Amino acid sequence: MTMDELLQELLRTQRKALLYSRIALALALVILVGIACAVPYALQGVRTARNSIQKIETISGSVDALIGTTQANGVSVAETLERLNNLDYAQLNEAMEKLNGLDLGQLNDAISRLNNVDFNRLNSAMSSLDNVDFERLNEAIHDLDNLMEPLNRFVRALSPS
Repeated sequence: MTMDELLQELLRTQRKALLYSRIALALALVILVGIACAVPYALQGVRTARNSIQKIETISGSVDALIGTTQANGVSVAETLERLNNLDYAQLNEAMEKLNGLDLGQLNDAISRLNNVDFNRLNSAMSSLDNVDFERLNEAIHDLDNLMEPLNRFVRALSPS
């Protein structure tokens, strides 16, 4: 092999190496662009996972508080779940419908009027009722009825039937 042929062969090999390095560079660029495009989706997935973990922690805290409350009251979680399973949901729905039908304005007015009641006067009226002699009151009503009977007969006699 002559020096010219050797140089030609070296030149072809260098061209192939250059071509392969350009292909490798192009593939590396495609991979880098793909990674750059995938990063926002991956970050969104990480945010979603973090939010889910926070929600789970919140729910777990609520459940722990519920369990602590039920245990503090001497009620086990199993008992609480059994009570929930035994609820009559039809009655619960009826009660909810009745609550939805309430006129809250009227209820508020009634509560306001109840707040304005003078309980001292109410108590004194109740104690006055305790002092009433109902036996004498019944006798007086009976006597009044006896007195009114002749007047009732007279009025019936005058009225046309």
